[in-house]
Amino acid sequence: MTHLLVLGTDTNAGKTTFALLLLAAFPDRFEYWKPVETGDSDSERVRRLVPGVVVHPPVARFQAPVAPPLAARQEGKTVPPAHAIAAALPRVTHPGRYLLIETFGSPFSPLNDNELQLVLVHALGGRTALVCSSALGAIGRGVQCLRALQADDIDPNLLVLMGPRDPYAEGELHKRAPSLLALEPPVAWDVSAVAKAATRSRADLEASIVWPLEGDAHLRLSEHAEAPHELSRPADAQDVAALLQRDDRVVWHPYTPLRGADPPLPCVGALDEFLHLADGRRVIDGISSWWTILHGHRHPPLMAALADALKSYDHVHFAGVTHPPAIALAELLLRSARMEDGRVFYSDNGSTAVEVALKMAYQYWCLRGEPQRSYFVGFEHGYHGDTFGAMAVSRDPVFFGRFEPLLFRAEIVPLSAERLDDVLTRRQGEVAAAIVEPLVQGAGGMRMHTARELREIAAVARRHDVLLIADEVMTGGGRTGALWAHQAAGVAPDLVCVAKTLAGGLLPMAATLVSGHVAWMWWTNDRSHTFFHGHSFTAHPLACAVAVANWQSLSAGVHPAPARMEAFWNEALAPLRDHPRVRDVRVRGTIAAVEIDVPGGYLADVGRELRATCLERGVLLRPLGNVLYALPPFCTSDASLEQIADAMKAAVTSLR
Repeated sequence: MTHLLVLGTDTNAGKTTFALLLLAAFPDRFEYWKPVETGDSDSERVRRLVPGVVVHPPVARFQAPVAPPLAARQEGKTVPPAHAIAAALPRVTHPGRYLLIETFGSPFSPLNDNELQLVLVHALGGRTALVCSSALGAIGRGVQCLRALQADDIDPNLLVLMGPRDPYAEGELHKRAPSLLALEPPVAWDVSAVAKAATRSRADLEASIVWPLEGDAHLRLSEHAEAPHELSRPADAQDVAALLQRDDRVVWHPYTPLRGADPPLPCVGALDEFLHLADGRRVIDGISSWWTILHGHRHPPLMAALADALKSYDHVHFAGVTHPPAIALAELLLRSARMEDGRVFYSDNGSTAVEVALKMAYQYWCLRGEPQRSYFVGFEHGYHGDTFGAMAVSRDPVFFGRFEPLLFRAEIVPLSAERLDDVLTRRQGEVAAAIVEPLVQGAGGMRMHTARELREIAAVARRHDVLLIADEVMTGGGRTGALWAHQAAGVAPDLVCVAKTLAGGLLPMAATLVSGHVAWMWWTNDRSHTFFHGHSFTAHPLACAVAVANWQSLSAGVHPAPARMEAFWNEALAPLRDHPRVRDVRVRGTIAAVEIDVPGGYLADVGRELRATCLERGVLLRPLGNVLYALPPFCTSDASLEQIADAMKAAVTSLR
C-alpha cells in the first residue's frame, strides 16, 4: 500500500489544513489516519469538513492539548512505542486508494517517554510531505527542519508552504527543497469553503501528490507485482495445471511424499497476512510461512531496509571481511539478550545455528581439558533441525529413527528438572550441554511448559556445571510475549540459537549467541584452537540490514500483538476445550494449538483432513499430525483472527 506521511515544521504549521484540501480534492483517492491525537480531534474535524471521506481511528487519543507523553501521563496511560503504532497501519478500504497519515507537532516532538516522533517517521516510511507556515520566519523554519530531517536520512519529497502567498519565501525555499507547493487555506472553516479551496488547488495537488504516488504504485507493480488486487486476478486454469505438472516433474517438496500428496498451492504473491494464489484465491497464512514471517508479508519498514541495502551491497564473504550491518545486528542481539560481553556467530538457518552451538559446546570442554564431555541431553518432543547434530539431540523416531546409527551420543528425557537432574547425576562429568526450546516445543506438537519449569531446568544445568543451549529459532522475536522466551523465566543460557524471524522472515538468516565466559575459551593466539566452521553466505549483508531494522523495532518495546492474540485465542477457542475429540488446547502469545484425541501422532491421517477443511474456509494451516495449530504474523487483523478460529473450530467439529 502507498501512503503519504504529512510532517510539520512545528505545531500549527498547517498539516491538518493541507490534509483537508487534499482529501476534499480527491475524496475517492485518499483515506485519513492520524495515529496519535491530543486535544481537539483532527479526525473529527476531517469527518465534519469532508463528508464521506474514510477516516481511520487513531491508535492513541488523549484529551489534554499538550505533548502526547504528558497528555497520556495525566490520564494514567502511556503512548505506544513507534513499532506498535507502525504495526497498526490501517489498510485502505478500496484498491487503488492511498492513505494520508498526519503526524503531530514536528518530527522532533516527543512521541513517548523514550522516543521522538522521528522514530515513528522512520518506521512508517513512504512518501513524505513537510508542511511549513508561510508566516514570517518561513525560510528559517523550513530550511532548519529540512536539514535536520536530511541529517537523519529522511529527505521529504515535497515542501508545502501553507498560508498567504509569499513569493520571496517560496523562491528561497524552492532553491533548497526537492519540490515546493504553495497553498492558501480556506476563507472559512465549513464544508463549502473547504471544497472551494480544494477545487482551486486541485491541479497543483494532483501534479505534486497524486501523480508521484501513482508513479510509485506502478513502479512497485511492475518490479514486484505488489498490488493485491492485481495478485488476486486468477490465471488461466490450463496455465495453473501446467505449472503443477512442471512442479510434479522436477521439484521435491520438504516433508512431502513424492507420490500421493495433495498438490501444492501455486502462490503468485504475498502481502500482510495473506497469500495470493494463481487461481485467484486469497488465503490467510495462518502459520507465518513456517513461522518465519514475523510482522507480515513484505512489511514496509523491512522492505525499505532491503531496498536501501541494495544500493550498497550484494554479498561479501565474512572470513576476514566485515560490514556495518553485521556489526550493528550483533550489538543489537547481544544487548537485547543481556549478553553484552559475548559474541555472535552467524549462519543461515535454524539447523545450522544449532550445529554451531553443539560444536562450540563440545570444543569449549576440550579447550578446558575435559574432552570426555561428549554427551548431550535433549528433551522429549524437542525438535532442533534436520542436520546430524540437531537430529542427535532431538531423536524423534518418526523423523530421525532411520538415521540412529549415524547419530552421536545423546540422551532424551521428559521435560522435567528432576529427570534432567537424574541423567546429569548418572553421567557426572560426561555431559557437554543440555538443549531446550524455551516455553514452547514447536515441531514436537506446540507443547508448552511454564517459566517456572524452565527456570528449574536452568538451575539444574548450572548446578551440574553443564552448558545450557536455548533453541530460540521459533520463539525468539517476541512471539511468546518476551523478546526472548527464556527471559520470561529470568534465566541466562550459555548459548542461544536464533533464525526464522531474525530478519522478519524476509531473508534466510541465523545466529548463535555465545556468552562471554564461553567465548573466552577461544581468546588465544593458538591457531589450533580456532572454531573451524563457516558458511558461504554467513552474515549476508542484505539479510543483516533487514535484521537490523527488524531488531531495532522489536527492541523498542513489547509488541502488543502477542498479548492481543493470546487473549483472543483463549476466548475464541474456549468451546473446543470441552469437545469430545479434543485432548488439549494450548495457547501462548501468538500461538494456539488444538490436540486431537486420535492415535498416530505426526503420522495421523486426521492432519490432512484438518488442513483441507481450513483451506476450504480460506485459511492455510499445516497441522503437526493430530495437532492443529495457528501462528499468524503480528499484523493479522481481528477479522482474520476470527476467520482462523472459525476454520479451526469447523475443522474439529467436522471430523468424521
